Amino acid sequence: MPDDEPPIFDPAEDCEERTPREILARHGFTPLAPSELNDCQVPGRLWELLYAAAARRFFFCFTDHLSDRQLYSALWEQWLDETTADLPLEAETNTTLFVSELNANGMTHEEIWLRYYAEEADRVPMSPGEIIPPHEDLPYDRDRHLPLRPTPLEAHSGWLPGDDDPAEESKSNEPDPLGLADVDREIAAAKAESSLSEISPPPPLDPAPEAHLRACEPENWTPPAEQLARKNIPLLPPAEITDETLSPILWELLHNLSLQGFYVLHTDHFSDRELYAELWERGLRDPCHLPGRNPRGGWFHDFLGSWGDEQMQLWLRYYASDDERAKHAQEYRKDKIPPKEKPISNRDWRLPKGPF
Repeated sequence: MPDDEPPIFDPAEDCEERTPREILARHGFTPLAPSELNDCQVPGRLWELLYAAAARRFFFCFTDHLSDRQLYSALWEQWLDETTADLPLEAETNTTLFVSELNANGMTHEEIWLRYYAEEADRVPMSPGEIIPPHEDLPYDRDRHLPLRPTPLEAHSGWLPGDDDPAEESKSNEPDPLGLADVDREIAAAKAESSLSEISPPPPLDPAPEAHLRACEPENWTPPAEQLARKNIPLLPPAEITDETLSPILWELLHNLSLQGFYVLHTDHFSDRELYAELWERGLRDPCHLPGRNPRGGWFHDFLGSWGDEQMQLWLRYYASDDERAKHAQEYRKDKIPPKEKPISNRDWRLPKGPF
């Protein structure tokens, strides 16, 4: 190996270790203690914490045995203070925690697993005298709604390079060196299908794709507020929400919108109350097509709108980097460059994220 070759960097081994509490605090987020939250505030604050963790690529699973307060307390009292590698986002490495490993309700990890999550085939004593707890149905339904791990773009096509590539050594021994066997099979199948169609009519088309295409047409779009109402998700007027409860309600709304495939961008120039009011008055009133939680698409509501002159000034003031501001000044010499200001909020980095 040449002496000048750079050493291999292993993020998990070479990064400094910090607690998640320290990592999140460095980015400006400090979760409140469970004792400071009433029961109405807990759900929103829990989703706020889960999305902040996901923004630093911490993800969770096996949480459905805990209530919102129990999960929030377990994360606040245990997980936030456990040291872990402070991985840079560039490493594209996810850290996943089995929440069942956080002992709760007086049960060990093994008991939690066997009672709630283990398949029947796994509920077998491993040693004489071992007692297997009775199976219980999970009391909550949260895991399928948790933030999703980022997926490489290639994975969304349904195929990844190498998935079905034959081993190199076997290629030389193939009876079909030109690789025409698949083509021959397709031709034979087409001929068989053609002869069959002459005898019997084709089967009716699946109505599901047609219904999906109709829903995508602009004339069939509906406002997100209406779609939330259909799912019995409350949407309170801003005037009815106190300052104490507004932030939890906002984060619960952002979570519920993400489950419908609705995501917001460029919100840091709003306070929590201003953002909620903007969503209430305009963002959720315009018709749109919400695909649901879909890895292939979503509806992105950008609060810089059409990026007209006024929105461009907001971007330059609050969001553009120094290099972007300098480039804009060079390319658009007639534009006034506003002074750079720190945004009112520190929210965008931990918002629910759309596909990719």
